[in-house]
Amino acid sequence: MSGPDDSSSAPRRTSIPPGIREGVVLDDAYRLEKSLGEGAMGMVYLGRDTRLERDVAIKFIQPELVRSREAHDRFLREARTMARVHHVNVVEIYAYGEYLGAPYFVMEYVPGTTVDDWLQLHARPYLSVDEVIGILDQICRGVAAIHEAGAVHRDLKPTNVLIGPAFRVCVTDLGLAKVLDKPLRHENKDTVSGTPAYMAPEIVLGTHLPPELESQVDVYSLGVLAFELFTNRLPFEYTSPTDMMLAHVDELPPVPSDLREDLPHAFDEVILGALAKEPQDRTQGAAAFRKELLAARESASEQTRRHRFLVADDDADFRALVEETLRYAFPKAEIVLAEDGDAALKEAEHTPASLALVDLDMPGLNGVELTAAFRATPRLEKMPILVVTATGGAPDWRLLQSLGADGFVVKPIDPVSLIALVRRTLG
Repeated sequence: MSGPDDSSSAPRRTSIPPGIREGVVLDDAYRLEKSLGEGAMGMVYLGRDTRLERDVAIKFIQPELVRSREAHDRFLREARTMARVHHVNVVEIYAYGEYLGAPYFVMEYVPGTTVDDWLQLHARPYLSVDEVIGILDQICRGVAAIHEAGAVHRDLKPTNVLIGPAFRVCVTDLGLAKVLDKPLRHENKDTVSGTPAYMAPEIVLGTHLPPELESQVDVYSLGVLAFELFTNRLPFEYTSPTDMMLAHVDELPPVPSDLREDLPHAFDEVILGALAKEPQDRTQGAAAFRKELLAARESASEQTRRHRFLVADDDADFRALVEETLRYAFPKAEIVLAEDGDAALKEAEHTPASLALVDLDMPGLNGVELTAAFRATPRLEKMPILVVTATGGAPDWRLLQSLGADGFVVKPIDPVSLIALVRRTLG
Protein backbone atom coordinates (compact mmCIF):
# COMPACT_ATOMS: atom_id res chain seq x y z
CA MET A 1 0.00 0.00 0.00
CA SER A 2 1.09 3.61 -0.29
CA GLY A 3 0.85 5.92 2.66
CA PRO A 4 -2.52 6.10 4.40
CA ASP A 5 -2.11 8.39 7.39
CA ASP A 6 -2.15 6.45 10.63
CA SER A 7 -4.40 6.90 13.61
CA SER A 8 -5.16 4.10 16.02
CA SER A 9 -8.35 5.82 17.11
CA ALA A 10 -9.64 6.51 13.60
CA PRO A 11 -12.68 4.50 12.48
CA ARG A 12 -11.99 1.89 9.84
CA ARG A 13 -14.35 1.59 6.88
CA THR A 14 -15.16 -1.71 5.25
CA SER A 15 -16.30 -0.14 1.97
CA ILE A 16 -15.75 2.97 -0.12
CA PRO A 17 -18.14 5.81 0.91
CA PRO A 18 -21.16 6.61 -1.31
CA GLY A 19 -20.15 8.44 -4.47
CA ILE A 20 -16.56 7.26 -4.21
CA ARG A 21 -16.75 3.66 -5.36
CA GLU A 22 -14.96 1.00 -7.38
CA GLY A 23 -15.02 1.76 -11.08
CA VAL A 24 -15.33 5.55 -10.76
CA VAL A 25 -12.93 7.34 -13.12
CA LEU A 26 -11.43 10.62 -11.90
CA ASP A 27 -10.42 13.32 -14.37
CA ASP A 28 -10.97 10.86 -17.25
CA ALA A 29 -7.77 9.10 -16.20
CA TYR A 30 -7.74 7.45 -12.77
CA ARG A 31 -10.05 4.48 -12.09
CA LEU A 32 -10.69 3.51 -8.46
CA GLU A 33 -10.00 -0.18 -7.78
CA LYS A 34 -10.18 -0.84 -4.02
CA SER A 35 -9.54 0.65 -0.58
CA LEU A 36 -5.98 0.36 0.77
CA GLY A 37 -6.50 1.95 4.20
CA GLU A 38 -7.29 5.16 6.00
CA GLY A 39 -6.52 7.40 8.94
CA ALA A 40 -7.97 10.40 10.70
CA MET A 41 -7.43 12.81 7.78
CA GLY A 42 -7.54 10.74 4.63
CA MET A 43 -8.52 7.57 2.80
CA VAL A 44 -6.19 5.85 0.33
CA TYR A 45 -7.30 3.70 -2.60
CA LEU A 46 -5.59 1.62 -5.20
CA GLY A 47 -6.27 3.15 -8.59
CA ARG A 48 -5.39 2.60 -12.21
CA ASP A 49 -3.99 5.28 -14.48
CA THR A 50 -5.87 4.33 -17.66
CA ARG A 51 -3.77 6.62 -19.85
CA LEU A 52 -0.32 5.42 -18.78
CA GLU A 53 -1.53 1.92 -17.79
CA ARG A 54 0.02 1.84 -14.33
CA ASP A 55 -1.21 1.37 -10.77
CA VAL A 56 -1.42 4.47 -8.59
CA ALA A 57 -2.46 5.32 -5.06
CA ILE A 58 -5.24 7.90 -4.67
CA LYS A 59 -5.76 9.76 -1.41
CA PHE A 60 -9.06 11.47 -0.56
CA ILE A 61 -9.87 13.72 2.34
CA GLN A 62 -12.21 12.11 4.89
CA PRO A 63 -15.89 12.82 3.99
CA GLU A 64 -16.60 14.47 7.35
CA LEU A 65 -13.78 16.95 6.67
CA VAL A 66 -14.92 17.98 3.17
CA ARG A 67 -16.53 21.17 4.46
CA SER A 68 -13.55 22.15 6.64
CA ARG A 69 -11.46 24.95 5.13
CA GLU A 70 -8.61 24.08 7.48
CA ALA A 71 -8.67 20.44 6.38
CA HIS A 72 -8.67 21.49 2.72
CA ASP A 73 -5.69 23.75 3.31
CA ARG A 74 -3.80 21.00 5.13
CA PHE A 75 -4.61 18.46 2.40
CA LEU A 76 -3.44 20.83 -0.35
CA ARG A 77 -0.32 21.63 1.68
CA GLU A 78 0.52 17.93 1.86
CA ALA A 79 0.17 17.59 -1.91
CA ARG A 80 2.26 20.70 -2.60
CA THR A 81 4.97 19.56 -0.20
CA MET A 82 5.15 16.16 -1.90
CA ALA A 83 5.37 17.93 -5.28
CA ARG A 84 8.50 19.76 -4.08
CA VAL A 85 10.39 16.53 -3.50
CA HIS A 86 11.76 14.27 -6.24
CA HIS A 87 13.68 11.41 -4.69
CA VAL A 88 13.62 7.62 -4.95
CA ASN A 89 13.08 7.35 -1.17
CA VAL A 90 10.03 9.64 -1.07
CA VAL A 91 6.68 8.67 -2.57
CA GLU A 92 6.09 10.79 -5.68
CA ILE A 93 2.89 12.75 -6.37
CA TYR A 94 1.39 12.83 -9.88
CA ALA A 95 -1.79 14.95 -9.83
CA TYR A 96 -4.30 16.88 -7.69
CA GLY A 97 -8.03 17.35 -8.21
CA GLU A 98 -11.55 17.26 -6.75
CA TYR A 99 -14.40 14.78 -7.09
CA LEU A 100 -17.90 15.49 -5.72
CA GLY A 101 -16.40 18.36 -3.75
CA ALA A 102 -13.76 16.14 -2.11
CA PRO A 103 -10.12 16.94 -2.86
CA TYR A 104 -7.82 14.09 -3.82
CA PHE A 105 -4.30 13.59 -5.05
CA VAL A 106 -2.75 10.82 -7.10
CA MET A 107 0.61 9.42 -6.07
CA GLU A 108 3.01 6.61 -6.77
CA TYR A 109 1.78 3.18 -5.69
CA VAL A 110 4.42 1.34 -3.67
CA PRO A 111 3.37 -2.29 -3.15
CA GLY A 112 4.82 -3.77 0.00
CA THR A 113 4.54 -3.20 3.72
CA THR A 114 5.18 -0.53 6.34
CA VAL A 115 8.31 -0.53 8.47
CA ASP A 116 6.03 -1.15 11.45
CA ASP A 117 4.73 -4.39 9.90
CA TRP A 118 8.24 -5.34 8.76
CA LEU A 119 9.51 -5.01 12.33
CA GLN A 120 6.70 -7.15 13.69
CA LEU A 121 7.23 -9.84 11.04
CA HIS A 122 11.02 -10.07 11.00
CA ALA A 123 12.36 -9.03 14.44
CA ARG A 124 13.02 -12.40 16.10
CA PRO A 125 13.91 -11.03 18.52
CA TYR A 126 15.73 -8.29 16.57
CA LEU A 127 16.36 -7.21 13.01
CA SER A 128 19.96 -7.76 11.93
CA VAL A 129 22.21 -4.72 12.20
CA ASP A 130 22.69 -4.61 8.43
CA GLU A 131 18.96 -4.89 7.83
CA VAL A 132 18.40 -1.88 10.10
CA ILE A 133 21.17 0.07 8.37
CA GLY A 134 19.62 -0.77 5.00
CA ILE A 135 16.30 0.69 6.16
CA LEU A 136 17.65 3.73 8.00
CA ASP A 137 20.07 4.64 5.21
CA GLN A 138 17.17 5.05 2.79
CA ILE A 139 14.88 6.80 5.28
CA CYS A 140 17.62 9.35 6.00
CA ARG A 141 18.14 9.91 2.28
CA GLY A 142 14.43 10.57 1.82
CA VAL A 143 14.20 12.89 4.81
CA ALA A 144 17.32 14.78 3.69
CA ALA A 145 15.65 15.29 0.29
CA ILE A 146 12.53 16.68 2.01
CA HIS A 147 14.72 19.10 3.98
CA GLU A 148 16.64 20.12 0.86
CA ALA A 149 13.28 20.94 -0.76
CA GLY A 150 12.63 23.41 2.06
CA ALA A 151 10.17 21.31 4.09
CA VAL A 152 9.97 19.36 7.34
CA HIS A 153 8.02 16.10 7.63
CA ARG A 154 7.05 16.41 11.35
CA ASP A 155 5.44 12.96 11.63
CA LEU A 156 8.12 10.37 10.92
CA LYS A 157 7.21 6.95 12.31
CA PRO A 158 7.25 3.30 11.14
CA THR A 159 3.72 3.43 9.72
CA ASN A 160 4.72 6.36 7.49
CA VAL A 161 7.59 4.51 5.85
CA LEU A 162 7.05 1.82 3.21
CA ILE A 163 9.29 -1.07 2.15
CA GLY A 164 8.60 -2.04 -1.44
CA PRO A 165 10.04 -4.38 -4.07
CA ALA A 166 13.84 -4.86 -4.14
CA PHE A 167 13.96 -3.47 -0.57
CA ARG A 168 13.22 0.08 -1.71
CA VAL A 169 12.30 2.20 1.31
CA CYS A 170 10.00 5.23 0.83
CA VAL A 171 8.92 8.01 3.17
CA THR A 172 5.25 8.91 2.77
CA ASP A 173 2.33 10.75 4.42
CA LEU A 174 3.38 14.39 4.62
CA GLY A 175 0.06 15.40 6.18
CA LEU A 176 1.77 17.33 8.98
CA ALA A 177 4.61 18.64 6.84
CA LYS A 178 5.63 22.27 7.00
CA VAL A 179 7.14 24.29 4.18
CA LEU A 180 9.70 26.52 5.86
CA ASP A 181 9.23 29.56 3.61
CA LYS A 182 5.44 29.60 4.09
CA PRO A 183 3.50 30.09 7.34
CA LEU A 184 0.86 27.48 8.15
CA ARG A 185 -2.63 28.96 7.77
CA HIS A 186 -5.15 28.32 10.56
CA GLU A 187 -2.49 26.69 12.74
CA ASN A 188 -2.81 27.41 16.45
CA LYS A 189 0.67 27.77 17.91
CA ASP A 190 -0.50 26.02 21.08
CA THR A 191 -1.66 22.93 19.16
CA VAL A 192 0.52 19.85 19.50
CA SER A 193 0.42 17.71 16.35
CA GLY A 194 2.14 14.43 15.69
CA THR A 195 2.55 10.98 17.23
CA PRO A 196 3.57 11.04 20.92
CA ALA A 197 6.00 8.10 20.72
CA TYR A 198 8.12 9.90 18.07
CA MET A 199 7.60 13.54 19.05
CA ALA A 200 10.54 15.87 19.63
CA PRO A 201 10.62 17.77 22.97
CA GLU A 202 10.26 21.14 21.24
CA ILE A 203 7.03 19.97 19.59
CA VAL A 204 5.64 18.87 22.96
CA LEU A 205 6.58 22.22 24.52
CA GLY A 206 5.40 24.28 21.56
CA THR A 207 8.82 25.96 21.36
CA HIS A 208 9.29 28.42 18.51
CA LEU A 209 12.45 27.51 16.61
CA PRO A 210 14.51 29.57 14.17
CA PRO A 211 14.23 28.30 10.59
CA GLU A 212 17.69 26.71 10.65
CA LEU A 213 16.64 24.41 13.53
CA GLU A 214 13.12 23.44 12.46
CA SER A 215 14.25 20.33 10.58
CA GLN A 216 15.76 19.03 13.84
CA VAL A 217 12.33 17.72 14.85
CA ASP A 218 12.75 15.11 12.10
CA VAL A 219 16.23 14.21 13.34
CA TYR A 220 14.77 13.43 16.76
CA SER A 221 12.12 11.20 15.17
CA LEU A 222 14.86 9.46 13.18
CA GLY A 223 16.63 8.82 16.48
CA VAL A 224 13.50 7.22 17.91
CA LEU A 225 13.10 5.14 14.74
CA ALA A 226 16.72 3.98 14.94
CA PHE A 227 16.35 3.09 18.63
CA GLU A 228 13.22 1.06 17.88
CA LEU A 229 14.63 -0.74 14.83
CA PHE A 230 17.81 -1.76 16.64
CA THR A 231 16.24 -2.76 19.99
CA ASN A 232 12.66 -3.70 19.00
CA ARG A 233 11.26 -1.31 21.59
CA LEU A 234 10.72 2.41 22.01
CA PRO A 235 13.08 4.52 24.13
CA PHE A 236 10.11 5.39 26.37
CA GLU A 237 7.27 2.96 26.97
CA TYR A 238 4.09 4.53 28.30
CA THR A 239 0.48 3.79 27.43
CA SER A 240 -0.65 7.34 28.22
CA PRO A 241 0.08 9.83 25.39
CA THR A 242 0.63 12.57 27.98
CA ASP A 243 3.15 10.48 29.93
CA MET A 244 4.88 9.58 26.69
CA MET A 245 5.23 13.23 25.63
CA LEU A 246 6.50 14.27 29.06
CA ALA A 247 9.10 11.50 28.94
CA HIS A 248 10.52 12.96 25.73
CA VAL A 249 10.91 16.28 27.54
CA ASP A 250 12.21 15.10 30.94
CA GLU A 251 13.64 11.56 30.80
CA LEU A 252 16.91 10.24 29.40
CA PRO A 253 16.55 7.25 27.05
CA PRO A 254 18.26 3.94 27.92
CA VAL A 255 21.57 3.07 26.26
CA PRO A 256 20.61 0.92 23.22
CA SER A 257 23.38 -1.67 23.69
CA ASP A 258 22.19 -2.24 27.28
CA LEU A 259 18.96 -3.58 25.75
CA ARG A 260 20.58 -5.71 23.05
CA GLU A 261 23.77 -7.59 23.83
CA ASP A 262 24.94 -8.06 20.24
CA LEU A 263 24.51 -4.40 19.28
CA PRO A 264 27.95 -2.79 18.77
CA HIS A 265 28.59 0.05 21.24
CA ALA A 266 29.51 2.28 18.29
CA PHE A 267 25.80 2.85 17.67
CA ASP A 268 25.03 4.12 21.19
CA GLU A 269 26.56 7.55 20.76
CA VAL A 270 25.03 7.98 17.30
CA ILE A 271 21.47 7.14 18.38
CA LEU A 272 21.63 9.09 21.63
CA GLY A 273 23.10 12.06 19.75
CA ALA A 274 19.96 12.23 17.62
CA LEU A 275 17.84 12.06 20.80
CA ALA A 276 19.38 15.09 22.49
CA LYS A 277 16.69 17.19 24.18
CA GLU A 278 17.84 20.50 22.72
CA PRO A 279 17.65 20.86 18.91
CA GLN A 280 21.02 22.64 18.74
CA ASP A 281 22.69 19.77 20.64
CA ARG A 282 21.25 17.13 18.34
CA THR A 283 22.97 15.59 15.31
CA GLN A 284 22.76 18.37 12.75
CA GLY A 285 20.55 17.05 9.98
CA ALA A 286 19.33 13.79 8.48
CA ALA A 287 22.34 13.52 6.16
CA ALA A 288 24.74 13.86 9.12
CA PHE A 289 22.81 11.22 11.06
CA ARG A 290 23.05 8.85 8.09
CA LYS A 291 26.81 9.38 7.82
CA GLU A 292 27.25 8.70 11.54
CA LEU A 293 25.26 5.47 11.29
CA LEU A 294 27.38 4.28 8.37
CA ALA A 295 30.57 5.24 10.19
CA ALA A 296 29.44 3.27 13.23
CA ARG A 297 28.79 0.28 10.99
CA GLU A 298 32.25 0.61 9.46
CA SER A 299 33.79 0.75 12.94
CA ALA A 300 31.91 -2.36 14.02
CA SER A 301 32.78 -4.26 10.83
CA GLU A 302 36.53 -3.85 11.31
CA GLN A 303 36.45 -6.73 13.76
CA THR A 304 34.38 -9.07 11.58
CA ARG A 305 35.85 -12.06 9.73
CA ARG A 306 37.62 -11.77 6.38
CA HIS A 307 35.30 -12.18 3.39
CA ARG A 308 35.86 -13.49 -0.12
CA PHE A 309 33.73 -11.90 -2.84
CA LEU A 310 33.23 -13.19 -6.37
CA VAL A 311 32.18 -10.56 -8.96
CA ALA A 312 31.17 -11.83 -12.41
CA ASP A 313 30.38 -9.25 -15.11
CA ASP A 314 31.56 -8.72 -18.69
CA ASP A 315 31.59 -4.92 -18.18
CA ALA A 316 35.08 -3.94 -16.99
CA ASP A 317 33.93 -0.53 -15.73
CA PHE A 318 31.19 -2.12 -13.65
CA ARG A 319 33.59 -4.70 -12.21
CA ALA A 320 35.93 -1.87 -11.22
CA LEU A 321 33.08 0.06 -9.55
CA VAL A 322 31.95 -2.98 -7.56
CA GLU A 323 35.52 -3.81 -6.57
CA GLU A 324 36.13 -0.25 -5.34
CA THR A 325 32.84 -0.28 -3.40
CA LEU A 326 33.56 -3.62 -1.73
CA ARG A 327 37.13 -2.65 -0.86
CA TYR A 328 35.86 0.50 0.81
CA ALA A 329 33.36 -1.43 2.92
CA PHE A 330 35.46 -4.56 3.50
CA PRO A 331 39.11 -3.44 3.38
CA LYS A 332 40.44 -6.90 4.39
CA ALA A 333 38.31 -8.85 1.95
CA GLU A 334 39.58 -10.92 -0.97
CA ILE A 335 37.83 -9.87 -4.19
CA VAL A 336 37.90 -12.17 -7.21
CA LEU A 337 36.84 -10.75 -10.60
CA ALA A 338 35.51 -12.89 -13.46
CA GLU A 339 34.72 -11.73 -17.01
CA ASP A 340 32.03 -14.34 -17.70
CA GLY A 341 29.92 -17.03 -16.10
CA ASP A 342 32.21 -19.94 -16.98
CA ALA A 343 35.19 -18.29 -15.27
CA ALA A 344 33.05 -17.44 -12.24
CA LEU A 345 31.88 -21.05 -11.84
CA LYS A 346 35.46 -22.31 -12.05
CA GLU A 347 36.60 -19.82 -9.38
CA ALA A 348 33.73 -20.73 -7.03
CA GLU A 349 34.31 -24.46 -7.47
CA HIS A 350 37.97 -23.95 -6.57
CA THR A 351 37.24 -21.77 -3.49
CA PRO A 352 33.66 -20.92 -2.45
CA ALA A 353 32.98 -17.22 -1.90
CA SER A 354 31.33 -15.50 1.05
CA LEU A 355 29.04 -13.94 -1.58
CA ALA A 356 28.80 -13.96 -5.38
CA LEU A 357 27.60 -10.92 -7.30
CA VAL A 358 26.81 -11.94 -10.89
CA ASP A 359 25.51 -10.18 -13.99
CA LEU A 360 22.25 -11.43 -15.49
CA ASP A 361 23.36 -10.97 -19.11
CA MET A 362 26.96 -12.02 -19.88
CA PRO A 363 28.87 -14.41 -22.18
CA GLY A 364 29.11 -18.09 -21.40
CA LEU A 365 26.81 -18.91 -18.51
CA ASN A 366 24.36 -16.06 -17.96
CA GLY A 367 23.12 -15.06 -14.50
CA VAL A 368 20.23 -17.52 -14.50
CA GLU A 369 22.39 -20.44 -15.68
CA LEU A 370 25.20 -19.53 -13.29
CA THR A 371 22.80 -19.32 -10.33
CA ALA A 372 21.42 -22.76 -11.23
CA ALA A 373 24.97 -24.16 -11.57
CA PHE A 374 25.98 -22.76 -8.18
CA ARG A 375 22.95 -24.30 -6.49
CA ALA A 376 23.59 -27.67 -8.19
CA THR A 377 27.10 -27.80 -6.72
CA PRO A 378 27.08 -29.22 -3.16
CA ARG A 379 29.83 -26.90 -1.90
CA LEU A 380 28.00 -23.85 -3.29
CA GLU A 381 24.38 -24.62 -2.54
CA LYS A 382 24.29 -22.16 0.39
CA MET A 383 26.63 -19.47 -1.02
CA PRO A 384 24.75 -16.11 -1.06
CA ILE A 385 24.08 -14.87 -4.61
CA LEU A 386 23.14 -11.36 -5.75
CA VAL A 387 22.19 -10.96 -9.42
CA VAL A 388 22.80 -7.61 -11.14
CA THR A 389 20.91 -6.47 -14.24
CA ALA A 390 20.37 -3.46 -16.44
CA THR A 391 17.47 -5.02 -18.34
CA GLY A 392 15.76 -7.72 -16.24
CA GLY A 393 12.40 -7.33 -14.56
CA ALA A 394 9.96 -9.04 -12.22
CA PRO A 395 9.74 -12.34 -14.23
CA ASP A 396 13.53 -12.69 -14.09
CA TRP A 397 13.53 -12.09 -10.33
CA ARG A 398 10.82 -14.69 -9.78
CA LEU A 399 12.82 -17.23 -11.79
CA LEU A 400 16.05 -16.38 -9.93
CA GLN A 401 14.27 -16.67 -6.59
CA SER A 402 13.02 -20.12 -7.52
CA LEU A 403 16.62 -21.09 -8.34
CA GLY A 404 17.90 -19.83 -5.00
CA ALA A 405 19.22 -16.30 -5.65
CA ASP A 406 19.23 -14.07 -2.56
CA GLY A 407 18.84 -10.64 -4.15
CA PHE A 408 18.30 -8.68 -7.35
CA VAL A 409 20.23 -5.43 -8.00
CA VAL A 410 19.26 -3.02 -10.79
CA LYS A 411 21.92 -0.96 -12.60
CA PRO A 412 23.04 1.76 -12.22
CA ILE A 413 23.86 0.82 -8.64
CA ASP A 414 24.22 3.16 -5.70
CA PRO A 415 27.42 2.15 -3.83
CA VAL A 416 26.04 2.81 -0.34
CA SER A 417 22.85 0.86 -1.06
CA LEU A 418 24.93 -2.00 -2.50
CA ILE A 419 27.05 -2.13 0.67
CA ALA A 420 23.92 -2.26 2.82
CA LEU A 421 22.46 -5.06 0.65
CA VAL A 422 25.70 -7.07 0.74
CA ARG A 423 25.93 -6.79 4.52
CA ARG A 424 22.27 -7.66 4.96
CA THR A 425 22.70 -10.72 2.72
CA LEU A 426 25.82 -11.83 4.57
CA GLY A 427 24.01 -11.38 7.88
